[in-house]
Amino acid sequence: MGTSVRIEIDRRETIAEGHTFGDAGAYEHLVGTAHFALDPHDEVNANVVDLPLAPVNADGMVEFSADLDILKPVDLARGNGTLFYDVNNRGNMTGLRAFNDAPAGNDPETIESVGNGYLLRQGYTIVNSGWQGDMIPGMGLLTCDLPEALENGKRLRGLVRQEFIADRLGALFMPLSGAPSIRNYEGIDLDTAHAIMTVRHHEQDERVPLSPDDWAFATATKGSDGEIKTRASAGDCHIKGGFKPGWIYELIYET
Repeated sequence: MGTSVRIEIDRRETIAEGHTFGDAGAYEHLVGTAHFALDPHDEVNANVVDLPLAPVNADGMVEFSADLDILKPVDLARGNGTLFYDVNNRGNMTGLRAFNDAPAGNDPETIESVGNGYLLRQGYTIVNSGWQGDMIPGMGLLTCDLPEALENGKRLRGLVRQEFIADRLGALFMPLSGAPSIRNYEGIDLDTAHAIMTVRHHEQDERVPLSPDDWAFATATKGSDGEIKTRASAGDCHIKGGFKPGWIYELIYET
């Protein structure tokens, strides 16, 4: 099992200029980092992929950390004594949007950012923490800093399967992660003949392989003259003619 080693609070501010939310009173926003350690030999942690290959500290524990965000009554005695843990979606908070009709955002500081204030008037302490190790820090996203598993001091190699669905017409390339906010597993071999790219219209349709000449590990730009220029990239894929919006592209490659 894992243990919380320590919590660091970097920012602590009263929100909404001290506005009182019913009997719970004023709320404050705490932002910081939670540090953890996992025993790689504990059977409870056996489902963590490649955990025994991660580096360990002097106590034989695997350390990692996560962004921490807490919204709580200034006077906890006025709260309801209940912690509401918000499982964020790709680093984005969802609880206030779902229960308070709040606008999208990851920095609940103003009266507008907490919506109608329902959860706060009820006195909940709302906690968010990062849990995805592949999120790229920035844009207020909650991230998790995880160690990389190594085998004999070398990075692991293996196959990756990734799906891409473009939401607009004219998308010439996409990051291999499928989204710019998610880290890539970069390709080792940029020869498309050594990878498999397929396309299908609907989820249950048969996958149709693309010719290695119809796509590339590359970025692409369209010039004013309409000419498409590509640049080889281990972290992106380009479809000649552009991705069809809504169609499902699937890539299997070595990383």
